[in-house]
Amino acid sequence: MARAKEVPVPNTPARAQAALDADLPRALLGRTLEDLSWERPDPLTLFIPLIGIREDETRDSYLLRLNFLYYPDWPPSAQFVNPEARTYSYPDDILWLPKIEGTSEIAVHAQYDVPGGGKTQLICASVTLEFYQVLHAVAAHLVWDSKLQNFSATLAAIQRVLRKPYYKGRQK
Repeated sequence: MARAKEVPVPNTPARAQAALDADLPRALLGRTLEDLSWERPDPLTLFIPLIGIREDETRDSYLLRLNFLYYPDWPPSAQFVNPEARTYSYPDDILWLPKIEGTSEIAVHAQYDVPGGGKTQLICASVTLEFYQVLHAVAAHLVWDSKLQNFSATLAAIQRVLRKPYYKGRQK
C-alpha cells in the first residue's frame, strides 16, 4: 500500500509487469486493446486515448500515457502526452493538457516542482504516481491501496473530470 509523504520506490519490472498482466483483462472487460484503441508499446506502458466533452458538447481528443514501473504498490504514472511525439515537453505541449475546474478530486498542472529538484507534469490525484512523488498531503482514506484498487481507478477518476461540469477545454 502506498503511504503519504513517502518517496515511492520502483517495483521489479517482472513484478510490475505481472501485476499489469493480471489487471489488464479486468480493465478491458472482455474487449481487446485494439477494440479500445489502446496501445502497449512495451510491457510496462499503455497509451489510452481519451475524450474531453465540454458543456456545449464539443469534443477534444487526448492521449494518456500510463507507466507501471512502481505498480501495484503505487498507482501508475499518468501523464497526458502529445499524440504525435508520445511525450510531454513543457511548454510546447501544454495544449495537450485538459483544463479541469470546479473539483477537488483532480487538478492538472502543466509543470509542478518535484522535491529535491526538477519539474514534472502533475495529474494531481491520489490515483497517480506523480501525486506521491511530489510528496503531496492526502487524507488516509484516499491513499492508494493495491488490495482494493487497480489502474482502472486511475482511468475512472481521470475520465470523470473530462466531462461537464469540470472539463473546460484545452489548457493554453
